[in-house]
Amino acid sequence: MSLAALSLVLDRLRVRWYRWRFGLGAVAAGCRIGQRARFVGNCRGISLGRGVHIGDGALLVCAGDGAVIALGDSSIVHPYAVLDTGPNGSIRSGRSLSVNPFCVIYGHGGLSMGDYVRIAAHSIIIPANHVFSALDKPIAKQGLTKQGITIGSDVWIGGGARILDGVRIGDGCVVAAGSVVTKDVPPRAVVGGVPARLLKFRGPSDAVSSP
Repeated sequence: MSLAALSLVLDRLRVRWYRWRFGLGAVAAGCRIGQRARFVGNCRGISLGRGVHIGDGALLVCAGDGAVIALGDSSIVHPYAVLDTGPNGSIRSGRSLSVNPFCVIYGHGGLSMGDYVRIAAHSIIIPANHVFSALDKPIAKQGLTKQGITIGSDVWIGGGARILDGVRIGDGCVVAAGSVVTKDVPPRAVVGGVPARLLKFRGPSDAVSSP
């Protein structure tokens, strides 16, 4: 048996082992899962595309029979990042997603990401909000609103950013570190601040918006 053929056999065995060990719904060729990575809940709702890497100590929670985590080819969830669908929520990405250490990515109202999304360390994405209008009832018992979040392709989200429910981020955007995004971001925009505002658009003109 040639070295290439042996490598292919070993990869197939590894994929079968991952599916059996963690109860995952789908694992494509070339995937790697760290020793202390954890998969919780409806693990059959978790699918990993070709060449996906799940880092040591990462946590993927698929909460409920209808919950889905679907990571596209060549995606990386770095050590100690958390992906949590919330009750029957969903987290879906295109190819080459990168979720860096200590990010918390939720999917309560649905999170959809395109190709080549980069999410820097300590960022939080939460497609849900607490209802807090009633004063005679604890906030924890007033339920949630869930609009969902959509992030386009070729997006860079800087360290410690917060992306809040109902937001749509267009293709080619940059979100500055520490920003809190509460409104839609148009394609190729660079935004920053709390709350985030338009700083400029990407491109050779380097056009700057008015304050």
